[in-house]
Amino acid sequence: MPCKASHHRVTLTAGSTLLQAMTDAAGGAGAWFDLTDLPAETLTYVHPAPASDDAHVAWYSAEVVLKDAVILQAGAHLGRREGAAFAHVHGLWAASGGTRHAGHLLAEATVLAADCEVDLWVLDGAVMERAPDAETGFALFRPIATGPVDRPNAVLATIRPNEILEDGLAMCASATDLPRPAIKGLGSLIGTRLTAQAGLDDIATEVLLTGERGEDVVAVGFEGRAITGRLTPGSNRVCVTFEALMISQPADEP
Repeated sequence: MPCKASHHRVTLTAGSTLLQAMTDAAGGAGAWFDLTDLPAETLTYVHPAPASDDAHVAWYSAEVVLKDAVILQAGAHLGRREGAAFAHVHGLWAASGGTRHAGHLLAEATVLAADCEVDLWVLDGAVMERAPDAETGFALFRPIATGPVDRPNAVLATIRPNEILEDGLAMCASATDLPRPAIKGLGSLIGTRLTAQAGLDDIATEVLLTGERGEDVVAVGFEGRAITGRLTPGSNRVCVTFEALMISQPADEP
């Protein structure tokens, strides 16, 4: 979905839930957030787990609640669910003792411990909206148009199950001929295959793209162990969904 993404450096307010702080910062619009080194009074998350039925490929673990944690690196799509703000957040965080964890952060149940400056891309012309998905049995974000946009500089997209991730990302970028896109994204993969190091073999792993080329990830599987590394080309297929924002970079940026 073509759209326009405008970058801002904003402050998320201490004492707010992460969801409320992001909603306030984006002014009610759809957005992507890069979240780095955010102290959290309370941090609530889940990670992938085996499904208890035949209708889903996987499910979620029980909620894990950490006190006095730090969000080390996370990414968030801010969109809508039944007309209200809703965020899909994946990333890497540390407990008070320093142990690292990764997964799917519950923004509505995570409370910030300090004011934090973050990078935000506000979207004009498109937003992620959560809706039931017949193929996967999950309610998933999908991009919808919110109005016409002159000279779009970004694409908001989802990649379907079983697509090779880099092929799906390339197809999304080429559909609107974006020059040199920076890639923001998160989703799930069928296992996670990494170059020159051990990956994850679980049928469903949750992933955050790091960097801006769609090559490096934070990933977690059923055991809850966080790993980081570079994806093995051609070896990682989407499990349930992958949500991406691609933003055209000016020619003088690396």
